[in-house]
Amino acid sequence: MRNIRHYLPLGILLGSLATGAGQIDSGGGLRSIAAASNHSTIGASFATGEIASGLIEVLYPQIELDPSLDRDSDGLLDSWEMQYFGSTSAAPDADSDGDGTTNLLEYLAGTNPLSASSLFQPACREENGKLIVTVPTAIGRRYKVWGSADLQSWELQETLAGTGSVIAWEYLMSQSPSGRYFLKIEILLP
Repeated sequence: MRNIRHYLPLGILLGSLATGAGQIDSGGGLRSIAAASNHSTIGASFATGEIASGLIEVLYPQIELDPSLDRDSDGLLDSWEMQYFGSTSAAPDADSDGDGTTNLLEYLAGTNPLSASSLFQPACREENGKLIVTVPTAIGRRYKVWGSADLQSWELQETLAGTGSVIAWEYLMSQSPSGRYFLKIEILLP
């Protein structure tokens, strides 16, 4: 199975996009963004001072399910399909609740594929010089928070244990030499 990435734009990615429109894949396909607005249906705009920060990239785990637990070999756990769909006929690439997230991504994130309000949608805001990231978690999942000031070098900032509630993580913007900060949230299955 391929490694799955999901991009949540939170403003403008670097100065090169600040002068014109760009394209960011927010998971539901490419969305145009422009200097002053974020037109994606996923994510929320976020700026640090005068320079907009980039994006939260969500890294979904690469999985290989035991064939006895995924008899139809679709990448979805049979018990999960039975829980939500009553059969093992759910299509992994379908978006059963119309929220822009496929059934496979809903399974990996631990969200409800039949509820458009059940989304894995990290968000952030700046408050008192801090970048505050909120991560909706699922019981049994862990989340690695990776950060970068330059999109070149990434450092593991923290690993969060899923509790079934929203967890907040903070970063002091004064620590960033560029005045910007970019994030990756990696979902880990048990």
